[in-house]
Amino acid sequence: MYEGNLVDLQMAKTISADVVLDDTTHRCQVYKYDIEEDYIYLQLKEEDLTVISLDAKYQCYISTKKEILYCTGVVKERYRSQTGNMVVFRIENGFYSVSEKKDS
Repeated sequence: MYEGNLVDLQMAKTISADVVLDDTTHRCQVYKYDIEEDYIYLQLKEEDLTVISLDAKYQCYISTKKEILYCTGVVKERYRSQTGNMVVFRIENGFYSVSEKKDS
């Protein structure tokens, strides 16, 4: 459904007191979207997987051809595979439309 779309992932708040709030925008691409489980499998474009915390809530912005979708959630897992650095993102409360893209 969203496979191949670009994603901006940003930390919204920390869950653990040991985690420092990171305001960096991490670039990803949707590898797979599991609509039944509300998981998005993201391919992280950065080399270092440890920049993504398992103890934080994130905002996820998905750029589609017509609009930008927004959701919040947590990272359940991060790992390296043959495909690249993968992040398993658990969506909370569904998607919201941020804006519609205008054709130039």
